[in-house]
Amino acid sequence: MREEVKQRALDAINRMMRDGIGVMEASRLARTSRRTVKKFMKREGIRTLRKKGKLKIVPSMKQRINAFILHMNRGYSATASAKAVGTTVRTMARKTFNGIPIIVKVDRRWELNVLPIFRHSIVVYGRITGLGDNVQGSGVLPKERILPSSVQSQEEASVDDGDIKSPDADTAIWFQVDFNNFLSTLPRNEVGRYYTPLIMQALKNQLETADVVDTNLVEKFKNNDDVLSHSSATGRLTDDEITRLEQILNRYDVSLMTPANYGVDDNFIPDEVEFIGIDALGEETSLGDFQIFMLRDDEPAIYPSDSSGNPVPEVIILDYDLADELDY
Repeated sequence: MREEVKQRALDAINRMMRDGIGVMEASRLARTSRRTVKKFMKREGIRTLRKKGKLKIVPSMKQRINAFILHMNRGYSATASAKAVGTTVRTMARKTFNGIPIIVKVDRRWELNVLPIFRHSIVVYGRITGLGDNVQGSGVLPKERILPSSVQSQEEASVDDGDIKSPDADTAIWFQVDFNNFLSTLPRNEVGRYYTPLIMQALKNQLETADVVDTNLVEKFKNNDDVLSHSSATGRLTDDEITRLEQILNRYDVSLMTPANYGVDDNFIPDEVEFIGIDALGEETSLGDFQIFMLRDDEPAIYPSDSSGNPVPEVIILDYDLADELDY
């Protein structure tokens, strides 16, 4: 069984245990077939029973603990979570992770003391504006190129076509940054919404700060009357300094539009869920690959690139604190 097929079957099984749904619905949501899921369960020795006409998984205690934590992490009470995975709160209160209880009572209410930690793939993307706040390119952003087929959650930042005045009117131009190993305790349906503003701030700090000395490009910019007028009025280009984004695009006064769009997938396999104690939550650093795409025909031009035209993504450094997620 191919790894991709295995992961989809595991996803379906996780949905059955976590959400209490049947194998048919779980298979559909995981983009696999009921036959594949049943074949995988038989091969792995996963016990099942039929209850009220619906196929139910009989999980091991380890699976019950994992599912219980995942269920509570989605906002359900300890009682509801225990019932959903076929156990009791009393049983779960005795379970530990690395010597610490998985749940503790706070103000007469059970709360998680251990959280799942996911490895997400996050893509943040959007349009670019130039001098005069003109959107660069008016072509429809091709989501099938930006987002993998497994991405299920994203938000849209709308653009009024009437405001698009770029000379690249038939070209789709967009920026994109991919974080492929983004650690977070937040589930897929929350992590993108929470971190997109922080990611955008990191992008702007790194790419829109005028701290790159490029005398030749500054001289080229000044040959344009509109640029010369704007830079004189704003005090730009006096020290031959431009932003990294201007350097990548060879365009003056370009910036990344906000709010941005995002898409999220996760890379965790249900049988290999990682956990972390709340007291261990701390600072993390994630690295993202930033690129700009210009799509006019079938194949996009990708920037930045080396002297041979090969794409060389700009590395974006994002520092964040997992403890901040507790307040979300």
